[in-house]
Amino acid sequence: MKPEAGVAARELLLSVNQGVLSTVSKEIEGYPFGSVVPYCLSAAGEPVFLISDIAQHTKNVKADARCSLIVVAGGDDVQAEARLTLVGDCVPVQAEEVEAVSARYSSYFPESRDYHKTHDFSFYVLKTKRCRFIGGFGNINWLAPEAVLLANPFPTERELGMVNHMNEDHADAILHYCAQYGFAVPEGVAPVMTGIDAEGLHLRIGKRHARITFTTPVTTPLAARETLVAMARAGRGDAPAH
Repeated sequence: MKPEAGVAARELLLSVNQGVLSTVSKEIEGYPFGSVVPYCLSAAGEPVFLISDIAQHTKNVKADARCSLIVVAGGDDVQAEARLTLVGDCVPVQAEEVEAVSARYSSYFPESRDYHKTHDFSFYVLKTKRCRFIGGFGNINWLAPEAVLLANPFPTERELGMVNHMNEDHADAILHYCAQYGFAVPEGVAPVMTGIDAEGLHLRIGKRHARITFTTPVTTPLAARETLVAMARAGRGDAPAH
């Protein structure tokens, strides 16, 4: 296994916010059942889903937790694009972790806020056993979970504090990030930061999600601030001051 394969697989997982969750069907016993699900990553770097009790895939995983999630990079030729399959068990998020998971998930998908309280939705996490990453022709890899999944160095409260600070005080910098990285912002839409981790940040532009990868990974709030300031200064003179 090449170490760079794990990095590329993780970047794909971070860059895409939806995939096909394949579960073991209860309705047609023993057969696979695929459904499209949005996801974000937990603080541990694991895919998290918010799924309804009445959904077929939820009924399936309650009976048999074994599943897989496939995510594919966008492009015109799907067979030429990078894709990642995570194989493991889809299990409920532990009660003591639900609040933190909910806070991060609703930052990415604000329309889902409080679904788990009012609409029989619950959080599930994919506990990955193996990863299959295809990065292109001949670039085929079986990877251990630890080669792909990376814990966020910023605990949930700290991450959300950084995100909220940027959204409330530095909306101009976020607009600049969009311009610098070629993300079109429709008229009347205010882009917001939704998350930050060691290797990059996420933006939400209307309904669209975008990922910016840092040149150098960051593991401390100070390093993250310095990187955000440098990005804001790129091509202009101003930047977040604090």
